[in-house]
Amino acid sequence: MEMAKSLMLCTALAACLALAAANWSQGTSTFYGGVDGSGTMGGACGYGNLYNAGYGVNNAALSSTLFNDGASCGQCYLIICDGSRPGGEYCKPGTPAITVTATNLCPANNALPNGGWCGPGRPHFDMSQPAWENIGVYQAGVIPVLYQQVKCTRSGGVRFSIAGSSYFLLVNIQN
Repeated sequence: MEMAKSLMLCTALAACLALAAANWSQGTSTFYGGVDGSGTMGGACGYGNLYNAGYGVNNAALSSTLFNDGASCGQCYLIICDGSRPGGEYCKPGTPAITVTATNLCPANNALPNGGWCGPGRPHFDMSQPAWENIGVYQAGVIPVLYQQVKCTRSGGVRFSIAGSSYFLLVNIQN
């Protein structure tokens, strides 16, 4: 009887672990914006100064595959370097994780036949350099990653910013 309970517990645990592992997707990651992340300010999501908007340097530009015509703006992703794939030797030891917020679009490089790292069909994160260096070694330039969308954790309440011109009005709601 005791062995049957142990076997059921092990089976349930294995099922839970398999389900958790299924939530991870494969992608790649590069970095941009300089050592202080200042080059990531602005971007296709319209957040402007990411420090003032409460996002800081833990942000990323997403390939069009992930960006979803802007619907992914403000979404958070938990990212780890995937040491089991080619390029994994550039992962930081201990498999650290970083949570980034989608704040920009990483456009395809149309000069390359496949569109480069941010080309169509490629799940790619072009992260701020400070965020990227939490999981990857600088000299690599590109690393394989595993990612999953996670709930964003913010503090400070809801903020509104209003901008635009005589041709359009932009209202940005942030938390």
